[in-house]
Amino acid sequence: QLDDLYLIALVRRRDVGSLRDLTAEHLPLLRNILQEGQEAVTKRFGVPASQLRLYLHYQPSYYHLHVHFTSLGYDAPGCSVERAHLLPDVIDNLAMDSMYYQKRALTFPLRADELLLKKFQEAGR
Repeated sequence: QLDDLYLIALVRRRDVGSLRDLTAEHLPLLRNILQEGQEAVTKRFGVPASQLRLYLHYQPSYYHLHVHFTSLGYDAPGCSVERAHLLPDVIDNLAMDSMYYQKRALTFPLRADELLLKKFQEAGR
């Protein structure tokens, strides 16, 4: 069903775990995911690039860089602004400042049952 299209592009490189690891060095990789991914989805599913949302999570559910592809009409879990970082924006930010994601404060939601939240609470934060 194209209404709830949800695909993930996994990066082969093992040295990039999350958004925080990205620098301008990764721009060719990210641009390739953007261009080739959109073309593949359009060819395979007939969904034009203008109808796709491509994003990375921070904090990710697993630390191996991956990009989510969803149809714009699908309200996928984790596609909200607090957690999802649009791939075109990530590319622009890194083109502007190679160390953007090492410097920037990133806000993210935590569920009440998440181990990371427990760690923050134990640390008095």
